[in-house]
Amino acid sequence: MKNLTKIALILMVLFLIPVFVYSGGKTEETEEPIKIGAPLPLTGYAASDGEHMLMGLQLAVDDLNAKGGLLGRPVELVTYDIEDLLPEVVSASAEYLLRKEKVDVVIEGYGGWGPDFLAFGAKSDVPFFHGSGSIQGANLVKDDPESYWNMFQVFSVEKTYGIRAFKGLTFFEKDYVYPNKKIALVHGDWEWDLLYTQAVKELAEAAGWEVVMDETVPYGTTDWGSILLKIRQENPAAICTSILSVADIASFVNQFLENPTDSLLDISYMVVFTEVQDAIGEKLKGAMGYVTSYVLPTDEGKAWEKRFKDKFGMDYPLTTPPSTYDTAMVWAKAVEAVGDTRDYKAIADYIRANPYTGLLGLYDFNNPEQTIHPGPQRPIAYAQYAGNGELSFFGTDEFELPPWLDPKWTKK
Repeated sequence: MKNLTKIALILMVLFLIPVFVYSGGKTEETEEPIKIGAPLPLTGYAASDGEHMLMGLQLAVDDLNAKGGLLGRPVELVTYDIEDLLPEVVSASAEYLLRKEKVDVVIEGYGGWGPDFLAFGAKSDVPFFHGSGSIQGANLVKDDPESYWNMFQVFSVEKTYGIRAFKGLTFFEKDYVYPNKKIALVHGDWEWDLLYTQAVKELAEAAGWEVVMDETVPYGTTDWGSILLKIRQENPAAICTSILSVADIASFVNQFLENPTDSLLDISYMVVFTEVQDAIGEKLKGAMGYVTSYVLPTDEGKAWEKRFKDKFGMDYPLTTPPSTYDTAMVWAKAVEAVGDTRDYKAIADYIRANPYTGLLGLYDFNNPEQTIHPGPQRPIAYAQYAGNGELSFFGTDEFELPPWLDPKWTKK
């Protein structure tokens, strides 16, 4: 019996040795990768944004793995192309990422403004981060926290960007005499466009401005003759647009500049896109708009910018790479603190209770909407196109009146 016991022990040791040699002393379960699921618009009208979202996530995965991964396990990025954000495609992405790939977190830039909230929020406990900037998403979490407790929004909502836009359009009042207090609003028919310009309208009217146009146009508009006729008849001191299409906004600006009014021009988010800058050229100089992803000029931010350029051979675009990078790090910090990628409730609790300072500033989700609110520690950047592919930023750079103003406005 003693001999049999010895033989059994020897066999057990011999059986275990290859396992430890193969795994380096870690179990097979320990080697299983931790998966970040990313439903991104990699083709279709939003492909440029989708590619930028992907860049931020790729750099985050590189940085995490360079430090040994998470909880001793490698981090893997699993993507799904949600194309033109159609509900059925978004739903298919949830089926693939959550059910088949069993990802540990879902990070998107934006992904449908509704279908994604339902697919990855209400129908799953996996932490879900998005950058839709949507009051709809914020209200879902606030009104039904039992269903959407796992959903976090990494940008502020539409109205806050409209507030920033009006402040930008009135920036010159301290130095110049505006020719009038008229403003024209031209926007697409998406909810973002409507709420963004609605905020501008409310602030303008409260400040004694006259809203001489509040025009909704369908996407795909490239002939702006009738709209521009009304604008030229009114000659407002400011024009604010929200048309989130390169082709649409480029055609609007080009046709406007054929016979410009003496107006400041806000083209919202589209001011950051190199495709818009290339389509309009140096004539765009002086146009303004908001920037969602302006990396703060800290040592960490500068180091990140260098790593980004080293990896992708380009300066980071002022769209989504910093936000998707930051989001991955918000989640990773929570995972490290909790010690278990599948303890979703504990991870969500940690994220709410522990604000995180990232490239874009403070991520504080400790509010009923679990949505970022703008403030001194998380500013909304506002910029002016300065020519040669460069932007100037309020608060750090000099701003100039647009060159198309004729006659030039009088200095105070």
